[in-house]
Amino acid sequence: MPILPAENQIMEEARRRLAARIARDGRRHDEAPCPAAIPADEARRLRSLRCCHLPAELKPRQPSPRPSGAYIPELAASLEDDRNLTDGARRCARKLAEYVYRRNRAGRSAAITVTYLMKGLRKSRRTVQRYLRELEGAGYIGVNVMHARTRMCAGLLVELLAPLFPRHGWPQKLIKPDAPNLSQNDRFKYKTRLIPRESWAAKCCEAIWQRYTKTLLPLSSFPATV
Repeated sequence: MPILPAENQIMEEARRRLAARIARDGRRHDEAPCPAAIPADEARRLRSLRCCHLPAELKPRQPSPRPSGAYIPELAASLEDDRNLTDGARRCARKLAEYVYRRNRAGRSAAITVTYLMKGLRKSRRTVQRYLRELEGAGYIGVNVMHARTRMCAGLLVELLAPLFPRHGWPQKLIKPDAPNLSQNDRFKYKTRLIPRESWAAKCCEAIWQRYTKTLLPLSSFPATV
């Protein structure tokens, strides 16, 4: 492996060649001072000022979100201190807590879709799925697949687990005494059943496995030995 010359050797060689060129061709009256007269430290400083300290271009500012009244409930500090999570996974956990706190505060779980999280976080589907796997692997959430009658995935049922909550928990939601109960007219319209995520992945691979087994050639019969 060739040994590269040091920086002072490169600068010294450049000064020598420049001095030889000036002695041969002469020097213009509007030319900058000879770098041979500039110390090595000063030349390095000028190079840094010319290349490394340029002002960064300002990014275009996006419009601020309109006030909606939504807020993030109290969460455990371990979510911020866990080094196994990325900043995007922490943001996804806060968005899930906001959604569950508004939809089902007492049950600590709510039905949600990856598309909703994509729009809320402004991330791609693969990125949101990676955030959910990080939170599920760290034990902050539990994810089940909602299976509809049409044999399709109707969404996810995300359950917030104990490590995500502070020790004092969430305060109970105040209900007005004269508020009517929820309507039960459509209780059978969107009937779904919950399937664990691992079982759903295996169920989705059954059709691929059946199609693959049809392409395999049958085993030839072994000749009978006397």
